Amino acid sequence: MKTKQIELMGHIIAGYPSIQACLQAGSGILKGGANFLEVQFPFSDGNADGNLIQDASDYSIKHGFTTKQGFTIIEKLAENTSRHILAMTYANIIFKYGIKDFIKRLKESGAYGLIAPDFVYGENDLGLREECLKHEIYFIELIAPFSKDSRIKEIASNTNSPFVYVVARSGLTGSSTEINDGLLAYIENVSKICAMEGKKIMVGFGINHKNQISALLGKVYGVVVGSHFVNIINENLDSNNLVPILSQSTKELLQGAGNEA
Repeated sequence: MKTKQIELMGHIIAGYPSIQACLQAGSGILKGGANFLEVQFPFSDGNADGNLIQDASDYSIKHGFTTKQGFTIIEKLAENTSRHILAMTYANIIFKYGIKDFIKRLKESGAYGLIAPDFVYGENDLGLREECLKHEIYFIELIAPFSKDSRIKEIASNTNSPFVYVVARSGLTGSSTEINDGLLAYIENVSKICAMEGKKIMVGFGINHKNQISALLGKVYGVVVGSHFVNIINENLDSNNLVPILSQSTKELLQGAGNEA
């Protein structure tokens, strides 16, 4: 009998709690079985970030994080793995660096894709998606909670990415999301619409426990887990090596859901 599989996208804050520690954390998540890793470039006012991620971002900024360092972190992680490294950031950082230069540098760093929540589909992106297409960087579109079928279809049919990111609920990251019948029915509907356009779905926002992942097995391509990993890092700030700690945490999430890490 074939074991059901679910892809995992882990998440780290660039520069938190230090450059070396975040590299260790990212390496650990990948070693533990995640095929995707989201590297967040910290921003002082992340409109989707809960307290846990925002505090980590503020700490990184106060300790000298620069956008240049973010690219270097992606570069170091990408050169040591065949798995997919993505940048996650907000519009102001991209605008300040310059859209064309940001995407060009992202490609040079070996990144697979970009998640930028405030570049809402259908609004003027000042050429960002075009630059991503030009440099073969997947721009990961977000589908807001309980979007209309017509909008889901439009996003899925126009994205250059093989999957879309379905936001499981409104609000901020951090709090756990209840995987109830209503959400599962919505996810099933989104998945069907996206499949007709040849696209898969990953679900994120408040996914932080193996039981949630287990409930989504066979229903989605993957899950995005963020605050959980930041919390693990916070619990081990005195560690000299976060690689085995984050690797084990990732394995527990996946193995507990029936995956073989």
